[in-house]
Amino acid sequence: MNTTRREAIGLFAAAGLSAAAVPDANASTASAGAGADAEGWKPLFNGKDLSGWTFFQEGSGSRDLHNTVVIEDGAMHILGPRYTGPAKAGMGYLATERALGDYHLSLEFKWGPRRYEPRTLWKRDSGILYHAPMGEDFLWPDSMEYQIMERNTGDALPINHRAIQAVSLGGLPSWPEDMPGNTKYAPQVKVGKTLRQRILAEGCFDELEGWNTVELIASGDKAAHIVNGRIVAALYGLQQQDASAPGGYVRLDKGRILLQIEAAEILFRNIKIRAI
Repeated sequence: MNTTRREAIGLFAAAGLSAAAVPDANASTASAGAGADAEGWKPLFNGKDLSGWTFFQEGSGSRDLHNTVVIEDGAMHILGPRYTGPAKAGMGYLATERALGDYHLSLEFKWGPRRYEPRTLWKRDSGILYHAPMGEDFLWPDSMEYQIMERNTGDALPINHRAIQAVSLGGLPSWPEDMPGNTKYAPQVKVGKTLRQRILAEGCFDELEGWNTVELIASGDKAAHIVNGRIVAALYGLQQQDASAPGGYVRLDKGRILLQIEAAEILFRNIKIRAI
């Protein structure tokens, strides 16, 4: 099923999915309003500074001591030529100051040539962590990871969360109109102190040179990953660990959005969001 971005949004309307109020005082829907364009898009990054975002890097904490992130030409430039830190660049992220739910996120990214230890010979790597909790920053918070990696962009890598992969038809997920073919969660693997799943993207649509557009649709406990106009991963039944019942899980439908800093030069721009 060759589902384009526009068709995916149309399927949302057909399925009757809409934004809902989020009662958590620290969370909100990505509601349209002041600053929104005719299609409801609002900038999540103003292209000038990190207003609305927080910084965290291993070894530096909340202070950017080495020009790890430089705002230039309307983009967040991470680990670029003005970086002054050690050869082994600390991992980290930029995070929204508030939790979000029921939204359509769109952004563009482009790789730069620089790689840093310990990944000088690895694929360039970054990602979007979504549905991350509010609170203290550390590596890596419980979240859903939308992988951004050379030729692996769109993989889903839940960190202490879990999801059910949607049915795949014709090489691409049929979503959201079809329920998954089963209701069983894929096995989790212990990685350090965390439990992980790895749900691979259906197809490879990212470009190594120039700008790529990636989109995330998060509706209730469902999510879809879109790379350059193609749905590559679709997820149902998102769940987080239940803090009150060890071994149990509860519904997951909101949280902070994080852009990863992972030892590779990358630029992000045109980061925008709208309610669904």
